[in-house]
Amino acid sequence: MSGAGEFDGQVCAVTGGAAGIGEAMCRAFAGAGARVAVLDIDLERAQSLAAALPHAHAFGCDVADTHSVGTAFAGVLAHMGRIDVLVNNAGIIGGDEYRRNLDRRVAQMQQLQATGSISQPLNATAELTDAQWRAMLSTHLDGTFHCTRAVLPGMQARRSGAIVNMSSVVGLDGGGGVPHYAAAKAGIIGFTRAVAQEVAPLGIRVNAVAPGFIDTAMRSQLPPEIAAGHVRATPLGRLGTAAEIAEAVLFLAGPRASFICGQVLSANGGYLSR
Repeated sequence: MSGAGEFDGQVCAVTGGAAGIGEAMCRAFAGAGARVAVLDIDLERAQSLAAALPHAHAFGCDVADTHSVGTAFAGVLAHMGRIDVLVNNAGIIGGDEYRRNLDRRVAQMQQLQATGSISQPLNATAELTDAQWRAMLSTHLDGTFHCTRAVLPGMQARRSGAIVNMSSVVGLDGGGGVPHYAAAKAGIIGFTRAVAQEVAPLGIRVNAVAPGFIDTAMRSQLPPEIAAGHVRATPLGRLGTAAEIAEAVLFLAGPRASFICGQVLSANGGYLSR
């Protein structure tokens, strides 16, 4: 567990911080002594969380919109003075196409079990629209860029700072049915490594976390067959928790990881050891 005062005096900004893994991060940073900036597109929910944490402030932010990011981070600096840690966590999983492809994957699994072959293609890529592709990359990849660009001038001036970007095992291993999500998460890994090389000489560390299958509210969208398959594919035999991912993020953002830079920590319960 993170030390109680490990982030004393630091301002830690978390995008997508109002719910799920982001909320767990905000709570963990606050518990470790940080002043937390909760950034989320759902300002009301961010305000509710910030009110429950010591020395926290909420800011509305659509990470896909460069103007929204500029306004939000200017607000953080005006209210909190600086940003020592940035966690680029905001993301989406997909809309109708995601649920459609989940249902098709289940149908394929059932057909394979029954007949030993699959007759219908998944068509996740063939039927993906420009708008669906753009929305996914805009939130994950553009958002990571927008927010990183916003904090770097201050970090470079102080010659210190830590940035943690949220990727996924899907960005490392691919994911049938979510080519746009896989592309975005893989892009975040490349971006992480490039920026790390650029700013490490200025005392700024940039790393990524690539979670495996985590027990969050978004899993309610999954058909039971898919959810059970995720557990079976994880050698530890269970899903991860948001709190466990938060601990990985705090480790990379804190002093215990002072010589770790440009790396991807995949907390996946052994999924990628297969």
